[in-house]
Amino acid sequence: MLGSLLGALSARPAQAEPRVKYVPVKTNYRSLANPISDLRDHYDVIIIGSGYGGAISAARLAGDGRVVVLERGPERPPGSFTEKFRDIRKDVLCDENPLGLFEIHANREMDVINGNGLGGTSLINAGALVEPDLDTFRSPEWPKALVQEVQKGIFNIYYSRVRKMLQGHAFDPDRMDSAKVRAHAFGSQQLGAAVRYPPIAVNLYGQQDQQQNVRQPKCIECGNCCSGCNTGAKNTLNMNYLPLAKNRGAEIYTQIEVQWIEKKSRNEYAVHCVYISGEGHRTRKVIRARNVILAAGSMGSSKILLSSRCYGLSVSSMLGRRFSGNGDVLGLSFNTAFRTNAIGFSSASQVRTDMKAGAVIYSLADYRNRKNLFDRFIIEEGTFPGAFTIPLRLAMGIAKFRLSIARYLRVSRDVILSKDIEKGALNYSMVYLGMGHDRANGKLQLDRKGRIRVRWPEVKHDPIYSKIDRAMREQSRVLGGNFVMNPRTLIINGRNLITVHPLGGCVMADSVKSGVVNHLGQVYQADGSLHEGLYVLDGSIVPTALGVNPLLTISALAERAVERMRFT
Repeated sequence: MLGSLLGALSARPAQAEPRVKYVPVKTNYRSLANPISDLRDHYDVIIIGSGYGGAISAARLAGDGRVVVLERGPERPPGSFTEKFRDIRKDVLCDENPLGLFEIHANREMDVINGNGLGGTSLINAGALVEPDLDTFRSPEWPKALVQEVQKGIFNIYYSRVRKMLQGHAFDPDRMDSAKVRAHAFGSQQLGAAVRYPPIAVNLYGQQDQQQNVRQPKCIECGNCCSGCNTGAKNTLNMNYLPLAKNRGAEIYTQIEVQWIEKKSRNEYAVHCVYISGEGHRTRKVIRARNVILAAGSMGSSKILLSSRCYGLSVSSMLGRRFSGNGDVLGLSFNTAFRTNAIGFSSASQVRTDMKAGAVIYSLADYRNRKNLFDRFIIEEGTFPGAFTIPLRLAMGIAKFRLSIARYLRVSRDVILSKDIEKGALNYSMVYLGMGHDRANGKLQLDRKGRIRVRWPEVKHDPIYSKIDRAMREQSRVLGGNFVMNPRTLIINGRNLITVHPLGGCVMADSVKSGVVNHLGQVYQADGSLHEGLYVLDGSIVPTALGVNPLLTISALAERAVERMRFT
């Protein structure tokens, strides 16, 4: 194994020092948000949240009555995202900063990270469009009607519809080069795992047109997809579905936090919310509609329904149940024998031409060739966003590892924050994100302050986490690196798991005894009848882990449901 590694390294030509050039960052992005003064007190359809479920609902329903989208976060056009570590604290959502980009739910066993802004978590995810295994969709966990459509191939229609809108591009080794992909491929193939290149919602190969006549630039491979794309090359929802909704007549309002939903009559709802100004001033508002679609994500939609139940809304006793972290495992192979160039640029206008990080995810190692669904998983490579480079260089460099003299010199460069970042240990490191099939038996509930919390005492004993951990360690060993499971331990202490793909809480099922909504997202009342005009369409309705990046499945479920909605 060591001979193969040394041979692979020696066969590669020495790389020149990175050259830096400056490029103008230009975009013709057009604002989508309406001024708050235009907000009415009654609509035909209120959509709460602008992530995948909300944006798709808005795009497909707009034009048939008055449709409004209420988004908790602000609008964040390209060029507005933080790129310096000193500014990161301004982007963390908290009571003092309710408009922050990153919402971090710190819990006892599993932390959850969401995006907050127009476009939801699409603003900070990797945009990987990966289909789950067919075995994932099975009864009794999933509704029979949906399972049958998946088995007959009918559900593929909605996958295709989403791919067309998000314009996914796959990494092509014949057209692009990536040091981190080469390292990931070497480690994976040495261990017998197939390497695949999924489509990602990033414009990799040239300018392209999006909705609203926006000319989208080519990706500059800055590596900052997960801290916000400042060039406009990432196909976030404010580039496609949301502009389509706006063009078709939907109204879009940002900085409106929905607190609870009240059922006024058989076919009218009152949505109680707060508008948060840029200065932090709060103004209470009540908006009415015959139809309401909750699309605030697993944490947001579950919180709103749990709060609404406290105010008398009749819902299933399953509300908050079957929460899943999608088997997410974050790992790091530190100071390997491979230079990976996986460090994001510190500025979108400063391009390191010989040291491009690339989009966050280009490739995945596929460990899904196992008979048992709960043994299957994938491991994707990633990048370090430029804004987080300084704390990562310090944290990883100060940690104690067994080092050769050459590798000690790399670490020392990071500890003193040398300008020769390309020669530092972090630039010889790999980021891993694993996903698999956990048992989805977590619980969401409100604490005494009304905050949404995850309760899952036994989650660390789920076998999927040790399986992914072992595979990551093996990949790290093959690359000659030091493995760290969950870098959170080094940076802010604690051994909590972290998920960026929360699922469940308002799961779909064939009856109120098993779920919160039916196969189209319509909300059950406690007696098993359906609330007319009340829906949930986001990751919270997914009743199991998906084992892959969930955005494609969440979007397809929303496309399927909205196509069949019949409003009066």
